[in-house]
Amino acid sequence: MLKPNHPLRRASWMWISAAEFLHNQYAQFRKDFDLDVVPAKAPFFVSADQKYVLYANGKYVTRGPARGYQDSWPFDEVDLTPYLRAGHNWICILGYNGGKSTYQYLTQSYAGVIAAGVWGKVDVSSNNTWSGRPARAYKRDTARYRVQLDFQEQFDAREDDGSWRTAEKLPEGWSMKRSFRPYGVMPWHDMEDRGIPNLGNEWLPYVRACSMAQGSCAEGYRDRYNIAHGFHSEHDKLAWRDASPAQADGKWLTLTLPGTGEDRLAAVTADLGVLGIGSLNVEISGGAGQGEMIDFYFTEGLHPDGRPIVTAPGTGCEASMCNRLYLRPVATKHEFFHVMGHRYLVAIARSTRQPVTVRVALRHTVYPLDIKGRFSCDDAMLNDIYRISVRTQQVCALDSYVDTPWREQAQWWGDARVQGQNTFHLAGDARLVARGIRSIGRQEVPNGLTYGHAPTMSHHCILPDFSLIWLVSIWDYYYQTGDIGMFKEQWPRVLRVLGYFRGEGRQKNGLLGYDPRYWLFLDWTNLHKDGTPTLLNLWYIFALEKLITMAGVARMAKEKKLLTGLYNEQKKRVLAKLWNNKEKLFHDGLTREGKAVNVHSVHNQTLAILCGLKPEHHGAMVEKRMLPYLREEKVEGGQPSSFWVTYVYSAMRQLGYGRQVVEHIKRNWAPMVPWGGTWEAFPSSDIGGGKTQEVGNGSCSHAWAAHPIYHLVGTLGGLAQKDVGWKRVSFTPTLDVPGVGTTSAAIPAPQGLIESSWTRKGDKVEVSLKLPRGVEAEVILPGQKPAKVRGTKRWTLG
Repeated sequence: MLKPNHPLRRASWMWISAAEFLHNQYAQFRKDFDLDVVPAKAPFFVSADQKYVLYANGKYVTRGPARGYQDSWPFDEVDLTPYLRAGHNWICILGYNGGKSTYQYLTQSYAGVIAAGVWGKVDVSSNNTWSGRPARAYKRDTARYRVQLDFQEQFDAREDDGSWRTAEKLPEGWSMKRSFRPYGVMPWHDMEDRGIPNLGNEWLPYVRACSMAQGSCAEGYRDRYNIAHGFHSEHDKLAWRDASPAQADGKWLTLTLPGTGEDRLAAVTADLGVLGIGSLNVEISGGAGQGEMIDFYFTEGLHPDGRPIVTAPGTGCEASMCNRLYLRPVATKHEFFHVMGHRYLVAIARSTRQPVTVRVALRHTVYPLDIKGRFSCDDAMLNDIYRISVRTQQVCALDSYVDTPWREQAQWWGDARVQGQNTFHLAGDARLVARGIRSIGRQEVPNGLTYGHAPTMSHHCILPDFSLIWLVSIWDYYYQTGDIGMFKEQWPRVLRVLGYFRGEGRQKNGLLGYDPRYWLFLDWTNLHKDGTPTLLNLWYIFALEKLITMAGVARMAKEKKLLTGLYNEQKKRVLAKLWNNKEKLFHDGLTREGKAVNVHSVHNQTLAILCGLKPEHHGAMVEKRMLPYLREEKVEGGQPSSFWVTYVYSAMRQLGYGRQVVEHIKRNWAPMVPWGGTWEAFPSSDIGGGKTQEVGNGSCSHAWAAHPIYHLVGTLGGLAQKDVGWKRVSFTPTLDVPGVGTTSAAIPAPQGLIESSWTRKGDKVEVSLKLPRGVEAEVILPGQKPAKVRGTKRWTLG
């Protein structure tokens, strides 16, 4: 609950009076005031339902808020001192509410902006001293980018020159009709600090023009509801060629588009050089202001001939990532509101009467990861794989972990568990994990299950296996930080999740079964998911084991006893009914009739090893399934996806198969390198139901596949966590990967940077390990006795 004396309690929620039809609505608010002197600090608190962008004295400050729930809506805090000056000042807020629930937001059919700042005698809190008006330059009747996201942005610059936020004097013609509602009014019963840093505000420049084309506009292009569909039908009919060189100055890339004539188009593609997400800024000269328009289409890739890759209407992952700008006479300057994930931007001029010059730049808005972890070796491909993995993780960390910044931006929790490990190894930052645990826990099925992502309106995205992964992620947070407080805080919610698996989710045979009301994901592959799936039951064992340990640490004896009973019962049933003693493997489950499924997938052997089940038969599991899989040999059952293979790597690293892990990563991630990001699925992989995943349909920016970040550090770098809070690590570098003769790696532990390196020199290998104070390493090196060390150590191996 917000403190009783917090400045926001004296502020009002405000919106424009035209909000009775809340659909894709933008609103502009402005506060003018004078300062005798600039305060040493000027804390300013701001939020909006649904979104806002904040400006001070004409300069961009920040955007927000973080995704949340209205009963305790998140707010942001910024220090406005760098933006203020003695004399006249003004603060501007552009608010937005789509009026529709998405995969990030749940509407309560109300919109509002709230702000507070009190600096001595100056009070700029939102109330009836603020001016406000509808932002009429935005067309409201537009299509959605996807059902998961908000609406396409169509802005008529002839109706708004931006002076409402840049001019020192409030422009004429503002409507003074606004609604004001006090703090605490429903649906915003309370507010809470976002708990994570504000998003970044750096310029990410486009680096080159790639391809260009000219041709005829599709029929109905001027009034088309979904402006992306027009380009989807046009782009294959155009003759794409290399673009003329474009001028880049470190921020802006200048593109020149020829005059097209009526009902014709000219398109040019700009490349960021890396994956990015942010708000597009444009400066355009040459328009006549007579209905000329430029569309901006966002995509992750190009075909070899320069054609942008689009997802056509009717495909499973159709994405209509396109905005439109109507030009003012002579010059147009605009920053689009919504953040767009992409690598390539296609600028499409339509019906221009003369050449236009388009300058483009991206305001990059990602979570400010302080990256200190590193990996490098003398294999260029492995370095590139690490680089694209890091880049993918950066653009998938926003106000939450997201599956992809491109087409969805949803906080899928199976993805988030992998991303948490990525982040721990890059920056040692657990704040997004902590916020995500709480966020996922707050949207609840009446029987206790979590949603697969949250906040969300997607009631078909309830994944029982992701509820179990949510339980495990509480362990991840504790294991990284040593803070048992999250487990104690979430225990009532944990108990409700377990209530489903102890009740509705359990079959007559005592095992967990497929529930047709929900989506049993398990992996993007053709696994057995009907009847009694073994993998779901193994996840339950895995989660219970972690919960037992945490209950013990928390000194919750009664709760530990309950969990131990559940664990023992589940383990007994799994070993009795899901283990094939003849094959010495776990089969994939039972049919609805209770018959064993005569398939023994890699997945089940992997998770059984991670659960510590049947340790005497781990060798058989490895030899019959896991090693053949890593060698690219055909094995029965579903093949692990680019996401789930992280668990295969973890199990095989644990058993000493680091070389095979590195070689599998190199073969399967090398095709991703030219795309600049890690893929949602391996090319042409079977995702079940007779469907395959292809580049352009799935995303090239899925951080659930960015786990080479920690697997390369854990194999070639040899570093792996062995105790809570990184108090103990193991150091067992993989020295026998062909073509690798030197490696350097580092992990930012809470105690400081853990660093390792090794170099092959002739028939010797020079190895070093540097540990911060408070960290002990268990060292296993060829030809050396196992040892426990602290501080800095060096070895020369024969």
